[in-house]
Amino acid sequence: MTDNVISLRGNAATPPAQPNRTVVEELERLLLAAKAGDIVGLAGTYVHKDKVVTYSYAGAVASYGMIGGLDCVKERLLRIAIAQD
Repeated sequence: MTDNVISLRGNAATPPAQPNRTVVEELERLLLAAKAGDIVGLAGTYVHKDKVVTYSYAGAVASYGMIGGLDCVKERLLRIAIAQD
């Protein structure tokens, strides 16, 4: 069905999705920790192959500690973004 879709800039081939090895490794590490009962809550933001960003949360997330942890991640992401400018 997508073979008849034409981009506004012409027929642009969409490259196939490629897994990011470090993302897969981190997800596997987190899954093992969750299965062991070490991680009981999580919140995350995800960049998809089409640059759409989504988020999700599950488990024990209703704490000020979780909010503090997210603030630490936000600061780190800001530093990375600023360094790339």
